[in-house]
Amino acid sequence: MGEDLFTNFDGRGTDLYHAALRFRLLRQQGFPVSLDGFRKLKNSEGRFKEWLSRDEQGLLSLYEAAHIAFHGEDILDEALTFATKNLKSILLTNKNISNAVQRQIDFALFVPAWKCVPRSLARHSLDFYSDQGALLQNQKLLTFAKLDFNMLQSYHKQELREISE
Repeated sequence: MGEDLFTNFDGRGTDLYHAALRFRLLRQQGFPVSLDGFRKLKNSEGRFKEWLSRDEQGLLSLYEAAHIAFHGEDILDEALTFATKNLKSILLTNKNISNAVQRQIDFALFVPAWKCVPRSLARHSLDFYSDQGALLQNQKLLTFAKLDFNMLQSYHKQELREISE
């Protein structure tokens, strides 16, 4: 299954984000995913390709995916080290990245998605995508997500009120 994750990988980083995201989501749901596709990210010397360090979104996705490693999966350990080092470097050098992306990287380095409470991650994601404004492709989906979050929060508050009475 891992090979399929990287079939569109074209060597420019355009699919690193999606391939790593697919890997992480499948792995989190318990599907067996091969690591073979990650070998395409390395050069002939066995190091991660240089251009990967310039793909902020791809690095962030790789960072999150590498956290879903099993014991003995050395390539994911190496990917985690590589991604962490480069994400920290991006924050320190303050490249031409938006404040929203900087906050997203900060948050991920502070608490990876798999360690985060789902509602807390949802709250952070809503804030992040709200800041994207015109860059966001589907405003209706964001509005729906906010409504869903607020309705569930309201439901939990009501339950808490009833329990505490």
